[in-house]
Amino acid sequence: MIRQLLYRSGQLHEFTGPDMARLLLQARTFNARHGIGGMLLWQDGLFMQLLEGPAAAVDALYARIASDPRHCEVRLMVRAERTAPLLPGSHMAWCEAPLDGEALEFEGLETDSQALALLESARSDRVAAAMRDFLHGAPVPIGGLGCARVMERVL
Repeated sequence: MIRQLLYRSGQLHEFTGPDMARLLLQARTFNARHGIGGMLLWQDGLFMQLLEGPAAAVDALYARIASDPRHCEVRLMVRAERTAPLLPGSHMAWCEAPLDGEALEFEGLETDSQALALLESARSDRVAAAMRDFLHGAPVPIGGLGCARVMERVL
């Protein structure tokens, strides 16, 4: 069995393209060493991330992420046990969902088309459905984000 966590959070730190590329490289390196996989989604200052792997490693990583000051209102959406990962072989896939008519915020970061295809093919999986909905602009589940108020205090 593996642990599966899906969380969402707000962006409190303004990421640049190089920042995001560095974050993904660090995540992929760390995750490969610890048997963790998943996918990071970004849309207009909001993150949704899937983590899958050994329970202790996934829980420790989530605890570290939840305390990261670059996020606000980190909310756990799903914590489940699975026999197999939803996204096998993805140490940290990436996808940015631009707003309608907007350019990509992080140009040069390639969307993982294989992971997206797996999300599309997992039609009855609730985690895949939540991720697809997020990418298509559905409201962020489990309450609203108050990051703008927090960001104003920081600035």
